[in-house]
Amino acid sequence: MSAIKRVTNTSEAEALAALLNGDARTKPTVVVTVASGHTEPYADVERIAAEIGDLADLYLVTTGGHTWAFSNKMTPGTQVYGGAGRVYPVGLGWNVDLKQAPLRFAWNKSEGKKLTGQLIDDALDMAAAAGLFDSARTASTRERRAGTVRSIMSERALVDLDGGDMASIPPQLAQAGVPIERVLAPGMHVDGVLEKKSRWLDIRESRPTAEEALKTYAVGDIVPAEVRSVLAGSADLRLHPDVTVEVFRSDVTGDPDDDLQALLTPGEVVLARVVAAGPKWRLSLRDVREHDTAREALALYAGGPPWLDPDAPPPAVVEHVETVTEAPAPAARAPEVSAEPVPEAPPKPAIPTPAMMPRRKGEPVRAVRPAPAPEPAPTPARESAPAKKAAVQSMSLQVTAIKAEKAHLEAELAELRDQVSGLRNERVQFAKDLARAARQLETRDAELARMRSQLRRAKQRTAPPEVALPVFADRERGFRHLVEAAWARRIPVGEQPTRPLPDYAIGDKFLDSVDALEGITVDKIADVVMEVLTGLAEQSTGRELHQLRTSAGGNAAPQSRPDGAVCYRVSMQIHTPSARRLHFWKCPDGTIELSRVVVHDDMEP
Repeated sequence: MSAIKRVTNTSEAEALAALLNGDARTKPTVVVTVASGHTEPYADVERIAAEIGDLADLYLVTTGGHTWAFSNKMTPGTQVYGGAGRVYPVGLGWNVDLKQAPLRFAWNKSEGKKLTGQLIDDALDMAAAAGLFDSARTASTRERRAGTVRSIMSERALVDLDGGDMASIPPQLAQAGVPIERVLAPGMHVDGVLEKKSRWLDIRESRPTAEEALKTYAVGDIVPAEVRSVLAGSADLRLHPDVTVEVFRSDVTGDPDDDLQALLTPGEVVLARVVAAGPKWRLSLRDVREHDTAREALALYAGGPPWLDPDAPPPAVVEHVETVTEAPAPAARAPEVSAEPVPEAPPKPAIPTPAMMPRRKGEPVRAVRPAPAPEPAPTPARESAPAKKAAVQSMSLQVTAIKAEKAHLEAELAELRDQVSGLRNERVQFAKDLARAARQLETRDAELARMRSQLRRAKQRTAPPEVALPVFADRERGFRHLVEAAWARRIPVGEQPTRPLPDYAIGDKFLDSVDALEGITVDKIADVVMEVLTGLAEQSTGRELHQLRTSAGGNAAPQSRPDGAVCYRVSMQIHTPSARRLHFWKCPDGTIELSRVVVHDDMEP
């Protein structure tokens, strides 16, 4: 069980910010805050501590002025306060990409259960990504066990182990990123490694590989796929959690002006026809009709449920609600008022003191101490009556002035107290308004996802049947056909005379590298080649066109050949592991010679 570290003062808050922004952390850090006016968090920190174990650190930030100290030390948009929570992964990438450390909200105690589950899942996902499940194992704390899934509860699979005791399986130890009910089902037999302290059963070693699971799919099958991401002209579909297939506009719709972001929703399950089987999968959504019979999605484990459900409603995209860059302020702060709670009725001193008098600008606040009773001033033995009367009048005027000043300060204090109370009420109302807006946005997102699906299906019903692609025995002729088809498809007819497709050469190693390179379709390669030949690649910052140098040094000479040709490198993919690149030679006469297609780390010409 993870220890709960409480943050209760400014020095502890600043130390937490320094820890998060430093490079010493080796595990994720969970930060839970307490809402203003409350003494306990909405989230169940005891449950969080029990679930994450030693895989993450847990901090509880109490309410008070030190929340400002923490916020001021954090990058804007990465703070957490006001009853919310956030998990910070290992590293500092979350300072740039806020989606890596999503802010999780709760507006009241009733939403605390949801907040608790989100923080636990975030922490376990980040721990799995950091490889902590494996590194935390030792021979003394684990043993191989088997059992039967009893039920699915609270996003965990409960397992009756052989021998009588129980264990649980979180999604991260079965298939990360997939709900546990889409991975395991009651009655399934499972086996794996039991962590004795946490009672987690890790069954990942018994999971079939993606290649083994996908062997049952054949060309022509209609299969479910999950939309992972969508751009205007392309989208990524997942046939399996570990296999992503890129489809282009022409694979989805026959209208070259269609924006795929208006037809597909990330997280949606669609039906696609297998055009080419692995390892270079190709899918098409165009010729799928409502009456076609689709295959069931793959089961990730033997005897398990399909990991995708085509009949499930499209997801509501609400990520932007959880990753807002401006969260509610930690606690409303009126000018010149301490961040500590304002007492209901401040004690009144028995007699006037200097602390009651207005301070000069810049004068520090002094501690208020009860003033000692004034000793009677010595008077002359024979003081005249007029003198006594004048002294009494002077003291009376001073007392009256002090009373008036005291009344004025009490009125100011009451006004400031009203302002603080008003700001707190205003903040509560803002929180309610934001929660209501989030619910409305979730509903609108769900409606938009349904409309996208309906529009795509309507286009499929009215689209003409897809014409079979030509097949060439000559590989070079087939590739040149794809390049020319890309040019005719993407260059408007009015621009074709001014942006012709020039002659080009294909190097000896190019077509072999196309056949050997996985993770990108030959259509995509042909598209990028067309951009290079027509000059479009030079105008696109995403293509990152540059000379291939002989070393990583900034002043290194470019790769060249004895005939004077210079090697260039262009990106075919970005923000993708082992992103693919195209190498080509630019000859002295301007002719382009295609060299090779490679992965990011391959720097050979």
